[in-house]
Amino acid sequence: MSDHPGESWVAEFEQLWIEVLGVETVHEDDDFFDLGGHSLSALRLSTLIRQELNLAVELKHVLENSRYGDLLAIARQAPPERVGEAAAAGGHR
Repeated sequence: MSDHPGESWVAEFEQLWIEVLGVETVHEDDDFFDLGGHSLSALRLSTLIRQELNLAVELKHVLENSRYGDLLAIARQAPPERVGEAAAAGGHR
């Protein structure tokens, strides 16, 4: 899992896009949907970002910011995901 305050997670963020979309590379101006993404793959991407990178990037962020560079900017501002705390408090997603 990456440390949120640094930028070491950015390469992992890119790899998640590549994995979910089945492409060889992504660039700042690439659009998730133009690369073959759809609503289910957007859900998968947001889930992986939360689980693997510990960043609170939700499905709506992917849908509303489908360019790679735009979603990366959202991820840079996202707070750490607090899944463990929500479960401990009795809340489930």
